[in-house]
Amino acid sequence: MLDEDLRAQLKKPFGYLCKNDKCSERLNKFDKIISVGDITTYSVLLYGIVPNICITDDITMREKVPEAVRNKINAEKYEVLKVSNPAGSITAELINGIIDSMEALKSSRRVRIIVNGEEDLAVIPAVVSAPVGTAIIYGQPGEGMVLVEVTEEKKKRAKSLLKMITN
Repeated sequence: MLDEDLRAQLKKPFGYLCKNDKCSERLNKFDKIISVGDITTYSVLLYGIVPNICITDDITMREKVPEAVRNKINAEKYEVLKVSNPAGSITAELINGIIDSMEALKSSRRVRIIVNGEEDLAVIPAVVSAPVGTAIIYGQPGEGMVLVEVTEEKKKRAKSLLKMITN
C-alpha cells in the first residue's frame, strides 16, 4: 500500500488544473490525447474530442458510473484491452497494457483500456510511456481536470513515482 507521504504527493495535480471550457480549449491543441477515468473520458467526448487512448474502470467515486456515461464511451469505436489493477497499486499488467496501446498514438487506431480494479494511478505509467508532446487528462476530485503535457521533466518525475509505487 501507499504510505502517507506518497499519498500526499499523488493528491497534488501533476499538470495544469483546469475547469470546464478551459480544458477543451487547451486540449484542442494536441494531436495525441490519453484520458484517464470514466467521467474525464465522458467530459472530453462531450467537448467533441475523442481520445486516442482512454483508461476506464466503470467506477467513479466508488460508485458504478451512470448509464449515460457508459453509453457515451461505448458509442466510440475503441479496440478494447482488459487488464487488472487493484486499488492503490500499479500492476505490470496495467503497465504492459498502456505500453501496448501506445501504437494508437501513431495511427488512426483507438484503444480503450478497461481496468478491473482501479485506474486512478494509470496516469503515471501513461506519462512514462507516452511520447513527448502527448496530452494526458485525468480527474481531480472536487476540483476539475488536470491536463498533463508530457515533457522529459514530467517523464522523469513519473518514473520516480512509479519506482516508489511498484517497490
